[in-house]
Amino acid sequence: GLRCSAKDIAMAAGWLRSPLSRLAGSLRGGALPRCAAVQARRCFSVDGAESEEDTHEIMFYAMRHPAVITLREMYSFGIGGNHSTRTLLLAAQFLHEELPVRLARRARELKKLPFGLGETASIKGVRKLYERSFFRIRRFAKPNTPDLEEKFTEMLEDIKNEHNSVQANIARGLQELSEVRVDIYSQPGVLVHDGMPFDFGKFLDRFYLSRVGVRVLIGQHIMLHHPQEGFVGIIQTNCQPALVCQHAIEDAARVCEMAYGQAPEVILEGSTNTILPYIPEHLHYIFFELIKNSMRATVERYQASGGDCPPISVVFAEGEEDIAIKISDKGGGIPRSGVHRLWTYTFTTAGNTNEKLNEVGMGGRGEGPIMAGFAHGLPLSRIHARAFGGDLHVMSMQGHGTDVYIHIAKMGNREVSVP
Repeated sequence: GLRCSAKDIAMAAGWLRSPLSRLAGSLRGGALPRCAAVQARRCFSVDGAESEEDTHEIMFYAMRHPAVITLREMYSFGIGGNHSTRTLLLAAQFLHEELPVRLARRARELKKLPFGLGETASIKGVRKLYERSFFRIRRFAKPNTPDLEEKFTEMLEDIKNEHNSVQANIARGLQELSEVRVDIYSQPGVLVHDGMPFDFGKFLDRFYLSRVGVRVLIGQHIMLHHPQEGFVGIIQTNCQPALVCQHAIEDAARVCEMAYGQAPEVILEGSTNTILPYIPEHLHYIFFELIKNSMRATVERYQASGGDCPPISVVFAEGEEDIAIKISDKGGGIPRSGVHRLWTYTFTTAGNTNEKLNEVGMGGRGEGPIMAGFAHGLPLSRIHARAFGGDLHVMSMQGHGTDVYIHIAKMGNREVSVP
């Protein structure tokens, strides 16, 4: 085999430690150190970390910090590059270095979960998925030609699709743990064993926030290949939140009608013509989850009595720093003592979580949307709002209804990093 000198090893280690230096070197036509080139050609396992060497590789990348990228930088890079070959090559080379760091950190954290949670079939499957994605990118040659860049992008799209089932499998892992480890009980968002707590809610906040960041980076690069008028990648130049909300209302109404045979009216009020650069897919997710919850609560409260469902109100207001949206329903609200449990990923007012998981199938992919019951919709909506400097709050009056306040940061007013 090839022997490496101490100098070669030092050069390779420096190359691995400094992704930005590597990228700059590639732009100047610099070559990889000899050992690093051999490392890049090494055939990693595509089934996850199956050897000690694989585990060390993941651990090495997990110790590195993700690069700081702001939404404004993504927008400026995309619009300035005008979808040129050079722009796509630069973006692909950056992702080739950045994504393994982000994937490795999540895989490592999943493996270190306490109380046997990381060894449940579903959580282990998610970890293997992250490890497999890590190795697929690490074993792929540096995308420094248009042909390699195109193949790399196709692989990223496949990885993104493979990760669609992660949310359902995380929820299933919690369910599996509760079935096999009766000695573990759960406080709101906290697993406790022998008096030792583990805040699973905070872990999932970190995990899902990182997941949003990875999907944004991949999605942005993919969409730079498919330019649409009015968009820079996945960022819409003149995104109109009220219009996105209207589409989400239509989608939620269809689901509600399938489940209950009717759907309450939703009235949009206030500054509905406001526009800003933003990712409409994220807004749609937030609006869909929240309006779906309001529709379900309203229908279930009034359907039994045979009365007409009161409308749901969505009010838009534009401030100097952000856009605020209030969604108000008269679905009866929840007890004040239960409000903090809304963010725990285990609280749902919509029946048995296990039954809902069965509805989406063992692979985490369902035939269609379910009305509620995953217990992840509200905390994930807050994650999507917070991912780019916004926030989400709930105020509930038991016996009357619930108000949800969404704040969307204006991208031009602050530097918001991709999580």
